Amino acid sequence: MLEGFNKHASTFADDVDQAFWISTGISAAMFVLVVGLMVFFIIRYHHSRVKPEEIRNIRHYLPLEIAWTVIPTILLFIIFYYGYTSFRELRTMPKDAFTVDVLGKRWSWTFTYPNGKRTAELYVPIGENIQLRLASLENDVLHSFFVPAFRVKEDVVPGRITHLWFNATAIGSYDIECAEYCGVGHAMMLTKLEVMDKTAFDTWYASGKLSPHDTEEPKGKGEEVYKTLGCVSCHSLDGSESVGPSFKGMYGAKIKVLTEGKLREVIADDEYIRSSIRTPDKDVAQGFQSGIMPNLSDQIDKDQMESLIEFMKQQNDTTPVTGHEEVKPVVEEVVKTEQQAVAPSKPDGTALFKSKGCIACHSLDGTKKIGPSLKGIYMSVRKVLTDGKEREVKADEAYLHTSIHDPNADVVEGFSANMMPSFGKTLTQAEIDALVNYIKEIQ
Repeated sequence: MLEGFNKHASTFADDVDQAFWISTGISAAMFVLVVGLMVFFIIRYHHSRVKPEEIRNIRHYLPLEIAWTVIPTILLFIIFYYGYTSFRELRTMPKDAFTVDVLGKRWSWTFTYPNGKRTAELYVPIGENIQLRLASLENDVLHSFFVPAFRVKEDVVPGRITHLWFNATAIGSYDIECAEYCGVGHAMMLTKLEVMDKTAFDTWYASGKLSPHDTEEPKGKGEEVYKTLGCVSCHSLDGSESVGPSFKGMYGAKIKVLTEGKLREVIADDEYIRSSIRTPDKDVAQGFQSGIMPNLSDQIDKDQMESLIEFMKQQNDTTPVTGHEEVKPVVEEVVKTEQQAVAPSKPDGTALFKSKGCIACHSLDGTKKIGPSLKGIYMSVRKVLTDGKEREVKADEAYLHTSIHDPNADVVEGFSANMMPSFGKTLTQAEIDALVNYIKEIQ
């Protein structure tokens, strides 16, 4: 899990460790001093040893007051200096860096190089400045790109581009982890960063191989799409179940799916696979959860889609996969930056309920959690506290809108105020309306 952690494999790993150990050392010394003095005074001035009339009340002692003001101030400045200097180096991006685009999505990483090469693991040359541009899909969740051995970590935020850089100092393979809880597959959102000799990297970079360790180029684009699009993290090829169903023997098979809450049987043909990639929650395979697989419409073009379907057919037979045009860079395609025009779409109440965290505090089956269950809440009569006074209200549309805009205005009896954040500024009116409509349907 922390492979190569003690190698100090980047140029500023030593500086980060130095700041950490100085802060930890000062904190430990102060802890020992304070607790030691506390124990000493408890024993020395125990009532069995000293009579009350013998205790002198000291109202003012200038040397001690100066000492406990000046010494902690100096220690804090020492911690600040080492923390600031190492942080400044981490956040100052070099101008001559080799830039790689990183896409983090549930639950995989994809790396796109300047020449269009796309990989599921990150390969870099030793001794060269590497800058990463990190992004996530608009409909995804927060992730955090973390390389423990390099002492670098940066949040990967849906709809935004963040940056980090490093210069690797030791050839080897190092873990890349997601350091921000992102759902059921969080623990499996792992990949590798491999530091290579410059000559070996240049040779691989100019080849058509997905990995420097491949003995030959991929048989077809389908295998490349399967690996680089992140399918490999949730769909096995050996029949074992993971977060999603295995691709082995899937194509052409009859499978049971849930469509709008109703169980039915479908054939996993070309159209079903296309639909599952574009609208993954439309027909959810029995035994698997909805809301897990992201919509990949923005990441996969028509040729890649057909290549992936052919690759899935291969898991039933040995038909060769034909090649297709080279994939395009990831970040420019999927991240809606401030400069890009985004076509408006109708908000989905179900998706908002999951992505905005409502599901963490409000159940759908009547069980009590941090907040009241939403089962049957619409038009029910509720006891609430309004300005400290108890009253009864009907949970109509106006009440639901108010609870989302200003959750502390009417706090349901038996629950705490200040637990739910206000979504008035983080959700649009259309999104709030969609969320209210979804709540109305929960009976």
